[in-house]
This record gives sequence, structure tokens and C-alpha cells, in this order.
Amino acid sequence: MGSKSPEKVPEIRRDPVTGIWSILAVDRSRRPGAVEDEVVRITAPCPFCPGNESLTPPEIWAVGREGGAADSPGWKLRVIPNLYPALSPGAAGKGWRREVKAGLAARGYHEVIIHSPDHRRSLAEMEPGETVRLMRAYRLRYRELAVLPGIRQVVIILNHGRAAGASLEHPHTQVFALPLVPQVLRDELRHTRRRSRQGCPLCAEAAASKSEGRVVAENETWMAFAPYAARFPFETWLMPVRHEPGFERIVHGELEGMAEIIPRVLRGLSRLLEDPPYNLFIHGAPCDGKDYQHYHCHVELVPRITRGAGFELSTGMYINITSPEEAAKQLREIM
Repeated sequence: MGSKSPEKVPEIRRDPVTGIWSILAVDRSRRPGAVEDEVVRITAPCPFCPGNESLTPPEIWAVGREGGAADSPGWKLRVIPNLYPALSPGAAGKGWRREVKAGLAARGYHEVIIHSPDHRRSLAEMEPGETVRLMRAYRLRYRELAVLPGIRQVVIILNHGRAAGASLEHPHTQVFALPLVPQVLRDELRHTRRRSRQGCPLCAEAAASKSEGRVVAENETWMAFAPYAARFPFETWLMPVRHEPGFERIVHGELEGMAEIIPRVLRGLSRLLEDPPYNLFIHGAPCDGKDYQHYHCHVELVPRITRGAGFELSTGMYINITSPEEAAKQLREIM
């Protein structure tokens, strides 16, 4: 985490054949564990642990200090810019089109939320107050980034374990504020709009999961279920019971319900699958001022216990070896 050579500004390019956008962020190749099979041996102090605040960029804000200076110990949760960002607020230039090729300056924001001072306490192991604090941080960063000029989508992701892409062991979440709506979300928006004449498709899927035995857990404000066409074994979706397109508009009681149900499901997965690596991410409506009342924000949780191969890459389809009904049953029984 020492001095860096001159940065190569990230850019966003659109594939002329598929129409899919990719971020080219060459500097991220220098982050720990950037290569999948690389064995990461960090002998230096963890940059996310208390006392090592000088090893990170200056913090954006922190929670928990009682009169202490910024970038000093004493915090309970800390938010910093990513040292190796995929997006930069200073990325200059307009979009370009050269015959069939197109691109954008990768203008946006890439932040890290350090969950707690504890180097080994995963989200599944956090105390209720800590989890509520983290969910509040998710909502606050979402709200503050969503209103910035040029931002159209905010994506919040948590990678747990090396196989899920976590480059540092200390539990943390990444927040991306993007100048475009990613293809996966565009597909979700288009499909849900097409089906919304009969009501919200996600609300209908949640209701169906109850009659079909796919509910994993519930509380007053949130529910978790195995999706009907789950792509991965033990894939779980979590959603607020109240229909709400934008994650930034989740109210306090719903944050508490979210903070209770996510760790509960994660503890079940940990007991059932022996602490598997996983990806957790939040999908909310874009922040471009358009009407997305047909959409329902939600959280997707994907344990990484199988690996996609040629079929998945060539078709965009997934082969799941565990039925969602059986996965939900096993999770319910062990929770």
C-alpha cells in the first residue's frame, strides 16, 4: 500500500457485438489478490484495522469516535475511497463513438465501507447494533451518491471469501456509483415492466414462494426466499415486504428488519455449508429521475460453492445442481 505509479484513468467501453459495457481499470491489477490463482500473503499490517488508518486514502466519514480526529483509531465503522478505484470522479472527457465502437469516461465513485474494527468478524457474526449501523451506512452512502451529477446507478456489493473475490480478509463492502445502468439491471427493469400489468413480479414471486415451499426466513418487514429459477445452489433473495423501488427510500423499521434477516440467513448458510464464500449485492431502481414504480428493490445472496464454465459463458444460462425448494428446506431446518 505504498506509493503508486501514475494512474491510468479507467474508462468504460461498450462491446460492438453484444452491447455489454465493461470497465477497463488497469490500476486495479495492482491490488492484493487481483489475479484469481495468486496466493496472497500480506505481511504488512491490515490497512483496514485500527491504528493503520494512514495506509488508506483519507476517510469520507466514520461512526463511533468520541472527539477523535479523522483518520485515527476509535471508530466503529469507516468509509473510505477505494485505493484502486474502478471509477473516478475526476475522469475527464465526453463519451465517444468510433464507427461501431463506443465508450465513456469512467466518471463515478468507488468506496469501501469497513464494517467494524474487528478483523475477523463477518456480517454473520456481528451484533444486532453493529448490523443496523452497517445497514444505515449502506442507505446513507446510497442516498448521498445517488444525487450527484451524472450518477445513474448505485450498486452495493459484499464479497466474502477469496473464491468470491474478496482481496482483503477484513470484512468490508464496496459501493459503486455508475454513470450508466448496467445490463443486468436494465434487463430486470425491462422484464418487470413488461410483467407489471398484473402487479409487481417480485411481490408475486414472494407470494408464490410461500405456497411452493421456497421461503427461507421472514420477519415483519423483510422476507428471504429461494428464487424459482435459482442460478446457483442455495441462492437466496431478500426483499422488503413493502413494495419500494428505491433502496434509498427504505425506512428505519425496514432497516432493522434487513439487519436482522441478512445475518440470520448467513448464519444458516455458514452452518449448512461450513462458511462458504458468497457474494451479496443490492439491486435498487436507477437514480436518473425516471419512473420505476414497477420495480422492487431487493438483495441477492449467491454462495460460491460451484463454478461456472463454458456453458455459462457461452449462453448466459446457468446449470444449478440443487433445486430451490430443497435448498430452502435445508436452510429453514438448520436456522
